Amino acid sequence: MPSQSNSFHPIESKTSKRLTLLIKMIGRSFLIMTPLYVIIMAILVFNAKEISIEIKSVLIALFIAILCFCIWVLFQKNKKSMTTHIIVDEKGLHHYCNQDILSSIPYAELHPNPETGKYDVLLTEYDESAPSLCIYFFEPALKKAMRKAVNLDIDTVITNGNLLLKNFVKGILIFRPDLKVAPNVLDLYHLEEFNK
Repeated sequence: MPSQSNSFHPIESKTSKRLTLLIKMIGRSFLIMTPLYVIIMAILVFNAKEISIEIKSVLIALFIAILCFCIWVLFQKNKKSMTTHIIVDEKGLHHYCNQDILSSIPYAELHPNPETGKYDVLLTEYDESAPSLCIYFFEPALKKAMRKAVNLDIDTVITNGNLLLKNFVKGILIFRPDLKVAPNVLDLYHLEEFNK
């Protein structure tokens, strides 16, 4: 195992500022355009003679609620510390805000699957969405190991997310060989050399 642990190198998330800016601009333009369309629709409904007063009142109240929600979302500030980057190293996966660690998933704190005992690291699929990498992590509030999806939530677009998850799984295989990794996880991240 020492040769494998020597081949393990930390990986830091890479982000795309241009793509992040584009997505934020599109989102904000929708937040600005939606109230304008709501105001136009409210004026059209209010001036329509074919619509009864009761229906006009309900529609105007709905338009005002939508308008208020859009304005509220537009001016919301994220008050919590935001993740600036993610690092997967020999200790685990860590979310950072500049130089401070916000949260971590250390390899040492991963647990075996208490439910079925078949696999401790697995993929789950939620309807039509992409598969999600899941591990079992001790939840202090519930006082038991619970399944948890490994998330890479960050305020910018990560361009090497699969490489981060691959390195995390590789770290589990090297530093926690006692945990059973599902074959489809090994296939997804091209870690067939660990498949026994």
